[in-house]
Amino acid sequence: MPDPGPVTCAGCALLCDDVTIEPSGDGVRLEPPCPLGAQWFSERARRPASAPAATIRGQAAGVEAALNRAAELLRGARRPLIYGFDGATVEDARAAVALADRLGALVVPGGLAGAWPGAPALPLRGASSATLGEIRDRSQVVVIWREDPLTSHPRLLERLGFVDGSADGSPRRAWRGTRTLVVLDDRDTATAARADLRLRWARERDLEALTCLRAMQRGVAARSSDLGDALGGLLERLGEVPHAAFVYGPALSSGAGGQRRALALHELVRALCGDRHVVTLALPSAAGATGAEDVLTWQTGYCGSVDLAGGHPELVTATRPLMADEGVDVSLCIEGGLSPAPAGVAEIALGSLPARGDAEVSIHTAAAGVEATGTAHRLDGVPLALQAPLARDAPSAAALLARLLAEIER
Repeated sequence: MPDPGPVTCAGCALLCDDVTIEPSGDGVRLEPPCPLGAQWFSERARRPASAPAATIRGQAAGVEAALNRAAELLRGARRPLIYGFDGATVEDARAAVALADRLGALVVPGGLAGAWPGAPALPLRGASSATLGEIRDRSQVVVIWREDPLTSHPRLLERLGFVDGSADGSPRRAWRGTRTLVVLDDRDTATAARADLRLRWARERDLEALTCLRAMQRGVAARSSDLGDALGGLLERLGEVPHAAFVYGPALSSGAGGQRRALALHELVRALCGDRHVVTLALPSAAGATGAEDVLTWQTGYCGSVDLAGGHPELVTATRPLMADEGVDVSLCIEGGLSPAPAGVAEIALGSLPARGDAEVSIHTAAAGVEATGTAHRLDGVPLALQAPLARDAPSAAALLARLLAEIER
């Protein structure tokens, strides 16, 4: 493997751009060390040379034949769906939206699981956001809401200015002054073990807790005594500092009630901003999620799931899994894991990892950040270039989507 110098790792949405890679046995080793990033690189670097470039109904096929079959399916689709984007670049997402516009498709950034896959919390309330650097340099209280970034985004605490600097391993501020790391979680996680303040209650009470915090901020006493004491301490700490941050992710916003919990968090942050600056930082589960949402925002005006069937963009506010509820008959998954499809749905997969064998059409793509270059947006929206330390001949998802659109328009 040639030495490409520092590269950007797309193993998680943090997109660390100071990583060097070296061969190690069957995989690679990263410096600074990161097991998650090493696994991500290794999975994409060791594709067998004998693996087919494309398949149709599980049988090896040429890329051209697979594209023709995919175009035939999409051309005849009554209700096409485009989703995924876990490992997609901004260029991939742009090409996908162009195809969706031509087809009148439903576009869903991310997977299809959860009761509210089209949760409109951000379009309804907006978000007070910040870059990692602003949180590192200004936030004196950082609240991590039911996430374990030491596992899902291993270098996040380091990037937010918390470093190992004490004998007991507790986090310490990288610059002068006092900072507080608050972790809200009823699980015993690696991140919770490093908290300065630990809060516990069941996930089912998150909406109650956020509503109580909002009421207490307005001077209304909490009805729940057990939550009231914990929330009072948190609110007091927030009131003592000029800048604070809430870090949250799928554990808050996904599943039943996720839309309302996310909405309550952003309403709380908006209220707290009356006399101090409070920001939020979302932790997407995949590196391509932020870029895909940004592309949808630029081109449709909405950052969540968008329906283009009417000839114009409409925000999707579904309360049931979309593939079943919307009558989808053809789905196109781009650089993501295939979601289980109802009977009768023809599945097309474009991805750098092997798709399920029951996909109607599957085409292998070059992995962005390993085999192909591109642009990705870090979880705080900062664009970063992805390099190709192991450049190969496989086409990118953007190139395949452009060819697919051209074939459909013939």
